[in-house]
Amino acid sequence: MEKLKTKREVSCGAILYTTSGNEISVLLLEQDNAHYKRTGSEAKKVVIDIGPSGHKEKSETDEVTAMREIYEETGLKVLSFDKGFKFDLKYEFDTTGDGGSNVHVIKTRRYWCARLPEGYKQMIHISPEHKRYFMEPIDDAIKMKELEDSKKDALKSFRAYIMKV
Repeated sequence: MEKLKTKREVSCGAILYTTSGNEISVLLLEQDNAHYKRTGSEAKKVVIDIGPSGHKEKSETDEVTAMREIYEETGLKVLSFDKGFKFDLKYEFDTTGDGGSNVHVIKTRRYWCARLPEGYKQMIHISPEHKRYFMEPIDDAIKMKELEDSKKDALKSFRAYIMKV
């Protein structure tokens, strides 16, 4: 059995939300499987993101990466993060790297949270990597069968945090 080269990656983003009375709603993004070149049964799978996020470039800080990714994936600028919330979602997978060699990836996806501005619906322009965005009350989002357990954990952590503040 070959020993795989290990690569560590960091992605950064944010859970974007609104509040109305006691209800918290979060912005969810449905990935476009064609953009990700998924085939077979994977092409039929619905993949939901709990907010815009993406790969950190070497010259960027985590927060700069998150701001860039929010802009690239939603068109939204000038969001400020609530510094009291940060959630690291960690997972591992094997893939084929550059040159065709197999690589074991240890990935950290770091999320902050940011309140959506008034009039955000007119400002959002989603990127080609997503089919659509939609707002969902947080408790309903946590119950979605299309949402991976690790993403549900991030939303539960966010809900607990936002209920305190």
